Amino acid sequence: MADSPQFFSCRIYGVLRRGSKILLTRSRFIDQEFVNFPGGGIELGEPPLSALKREYKEETGLLIRPLKILYASEGLHVSSRRPMQIVSLYWLVEEAGGVLRSGGNGDDVIDLFWVDADKIPTAEMFPSDKEFALKLRGLAANGL
Repeated sequence: MADSPQFFSCRIYGVLRRGSKILLTRSRFIDQEFVNFPGGGIELGEPPLSALKREYKEETGLLIRPLKILYASEGLHVSSRRPMQIVSLYWLVEEAGGVLRSGGNGDDVIDLFWVDADKIPTAEMFPSDKEFALKLRGLAANGL
């Protein structure tokens, strides 16, 4: 991990539920595979919810409607690849159209899969997503 961040990235992710299951992605960044929630970086000058809708469609094929914010990262998260601090926002979303892709998006997403909130593979997540996933278990148990 970098000693001191020199860049800043704000990221936004959507939590989509189908019954007790939550949609996750298996993605690749450079040479590392990981699990996270659909979403990604907010571009400079882009409204956060527009970024969420754009990223969600790019990664899953689905159009979504953001319902409410669930969580904002609390810890200091610095990328292991760049001296960059990461702040992540997590929104509860619902489907609003589109078709869920089978498999990846031909870019950074390798696969999409559904999992129970208490079975999210946190060992395969970056620290900011793991921080939220551990909180999500409690939120899901209380009806999200």
